[in-house]
Amino acid sequence: MTHNKRQIKIVILQIIQNINEKCKKELWLGKIMSQSTFSVVFHSIIFLFIAFPEVVNAVQTQDQLVANFDSKLEITTDNIAARVLGSKKRVVITVIDLFNHETQERDTQTDLLEEKFTDSLYKKLPDQVVPYFEIVYLRLEWRSTFPEIKHDPLTEDIAKLTNADWLLTGTHQTNDGLLSVSLELYDLKSGDLLWQTVVGMDSTIENDLEKNAQLENGLEEEVAQKFEQNSSLFPTQNDTQLPSPLFPQITQDPALEQKKTGEYEGNIVSALMIETVKERQEYSDGMVFINEGEFLMGSDLGDEDELPDHLVFVKSFYLDQHEVTNADYSKCVECTRGHGGFDTIEPQQPVVYVDWKNADAFCQFQNKRLPTESEWEYAARAGSEEKYSFGDNISLLETYAWLKTNTVDKGLWGAKTVSSKKANNWGLHDLYGNVMEWVQNYYKPNYFAYVRQSDNSNDLNVPENEEYPLRVVRGGAWGGLHGAGTPEGLRSAKRYAFVEWTRSFQIGFRCAMDIPEKN
Repeated sequence: MTHNKRQIKIVILQIIQNINEKCKKELWLGKIMSQSTFSVVFHSIIFLFIAFPEVVNAVQTQDQLVANFDSKLEITTDNIAARVLGSKKRVVITVIDLFNHETQERDTQTDLLEEKFTDSLYKKLPDQVVPYFEIVYLRLEWRSTFPEIKHDPLTEDIAKLTNADWLLTGTHQTNDGLLSVSLELYDLKSGDLLWQTVVGMDSTIENDLEKNAQLENGLEEEVAQKFEQNSSLFPTQNDTQLPSPLFPQITQDPALEQKKTGEYEGNIVSALMIETVKERQEYSDGMVFINEGEFLMGSDLGDEDELPDHLVFVKSFYLDQHEVTNADYSKCVECTRGHGGFDTIEPQQPVVYVDWKNADAFCQFQNKRLPTESEWEYAARAGSEEKYSFGDNISLLETYAWLKTNTVDKGLWGAKTVSSKKANNWGLHDLYGNVMEWVQNYYKPNYFAYVRQSDNSNDLNVPENEEYPLRVVRGGAWGGLHGAGTPEGLRSAKRYAFVEWTRSFQIGFRCAMDIPEKN
């Protein structure tokens, strides 16, 4: 009997909600309920008060909770608006991806909350808030531009398209019927977490990061877990777990694949820059000895930031034969990475979604370092002064590199197994294509400031903008943005610049090591 009564209550509750919605719509449309409709509603309410007073109370309680949440939302958006207006410079804010806390994905509640927060902020700051309809339009445009990509765009994909300065994002969850939303406010240029708050139907908790360390740590851990799965833009916590693939893995041509043993089999490949090989200490672990020498760095026929071509002397060093793999990277417990679209999960695929600092930390963990920009180009050219180590014949590129023509154009998306293409004359794989690679240097738009220095083989310099430190990335990629997968994007002299906290499916790295000095 109790079970039947509960079911009756549920049905009646649904009837009340439907009547309530119908009345709202009719009133909004300026309509007047008919006498019969009014009679049904009136007698239904009287019946419910008598037979099921607790159901009516539940409806009232639910309405109170919604009103309470809306009130707290209004207070929160007031606080956010105050921060926007209080900024030293004019900023534009956007609201994107209030994910379901459990699934870390978008759902119906996500859309409702994003529209609610955006509209509330837009009423207060119409000139400094990206309107909700524009976010919807950008998502539709992204899907029409990339129909082959089956998942939703990453948070950073949409955020970058808005040209906003600040991003409001977070998660929502419902416990015992109570909705709560964890919000994080980020500076999109610096990646800094500016402010965070939890808005709930039963309570609202707000904190400034510098005032409440305990809440900060708890929320930042939640933020980190979300963005390791959904974004490459923001700092994350330790995570050595690799996700399930977002896309089916592509089987390479068996003739081009090496054994996937998890460890490199073989000794150092000797790179002969001159006829006589100088004496050196043997060093295993899949590195190539690069003998010292001079080369013409840059290009007078390339992009403006490659000018002028100039003579550079490089001391002998060791360089990884291939890009750092997932198997290699997982050995560093302190090193973190992000996750997202076109991720790599196989042990012998290059690790991606690693920012510059974590790439540098991994190399130091192995008692190595990132190569300098001049070392990288020296190794990529392998004695050639042409566009590529094998000359200028573009038809040979697919023999040496994974690029757009043998991946994207054939429906094969994502980075491929390392060393599955032919090595250059010095025994190095994948310096062209597959994934781009971090190097030590800060990016300078021109070489003139330092190319004539007496010792520029370790030309690290300082960032031009300390608040937005750009690092050099080299080598091009299998595909993606910035023309990285085109023949022009793979040239030895081609330079890319990314802010050092970037985590991208296009970017990996390899390590270098100085020649140990003899005692």
